[in-house]
Amino acid sequence: MDPKFFEQNLIQKYGLTEKSDIYSLGVLFWELTSRSSPFNFEKRFDRDSIKLMILNRVRENPIPKTNDRFVSLYKKCWQHEPDERPPICQVIEELDSIDPIINNLPTNSNKSKITQDKDSDLNITTYSK
Repeated sequence: MDPKFFEQNLIQKYGLTEKSDIYSLGVLFWELTSRSSPFNFEKRFDRDSIKLMILNRVRENPIPKTNDRFVSLYKKCWQHEPDERPPICQVIEELDSIDPIINNLPTNSNKSKITQDKDSDLNITTYSK
């Protein structure tokens, strides 16, 4: 979400800190999984209602089939209270601990094939419904 979206008095009151950066990072993580902006704010003209939702602790829902650990991480990052947000070193540790292949498997999918090109580090996994 574009920082210009927030009113200057909120920025002056709370300041831009590591904790506000962590909040923005959490929103960015959600945007990466949804491929859209929170509350579709670019297409809405009533930005005051979006500000009110954010101040009232309303957050977007996780996108189905998103890695549970990734969802947990971005929810920690966008906590309403800045002191409840993790420091960047913890965010990095949690990101590093998420296995991009194993932990992203949908629980009801059937793995059909994993291939690895001997000249590449690329693993390709296909799934059947």
